Amino acid sequence: MIHFRYHLISLAAVFIALGVGILLGGTAGHNWFTWGEKEVLANMSAKYDRALKSNQELKQEMNRLHLEVERNKEEVVHLMALRYADQLKGSKVYIWPESKGSLERITRLLQSVGVEVAALQEGSKPLDGLLLIYADKQPQWLSEWDKANHVLLVNQEPDSVAKQWALLESVQKLLTETRDAGEKS
Repeated sequence: MIHFRYHLISLAAVFIALGVGILLGGTAGHNWFTWGEKEVLANMSAKYDRALKSNQELKQEMNRLHLEVERNKEEVVHLMALRYADQLKGSKVYIWPESKGSLERITRLLQSVGVEVAALQEGSKPLDGLLLIYADKQPQWLSEWDKANHVLLVNQEPDSVAKQWALLESVQKLLTETRDAGEKS
């Protein structure tokens, strides 16, 4: 049989091992764990700061490019005014919209080159000037009008500089044809 002394020594050794394990696990391991945790947190914080800085730089660049685009649009409008001002200044254009949409962009474009813009009521007929119809298809009442060749159909609002330029070119061409036809008769 095993002596009681060996049982006592083995029991004491188990409690000592348990105490040493708790001591090492609670103090030494904790520092390593928090150090790794702090390192991961610091890395994430640095990445977040870099992302914020990059985001701010991109916003500044976007704002700068937006201002440059606006400035270029103003220059193009000025060039359009120079190009068409002599030929279109004093001309009259009537606008008839199919629906109650906003014609502000077309009106502003035409007025920027010196064209007098007036709204046309359905059924009334302009005596002088060009009729610009803002619709998908020609209205029924237009087929009864004898000056149907003085009409320009616009399907969609010119939202780009190229479309605005093309609209002014069409208006200028039609007004020139109208003037030439009036001088011949």
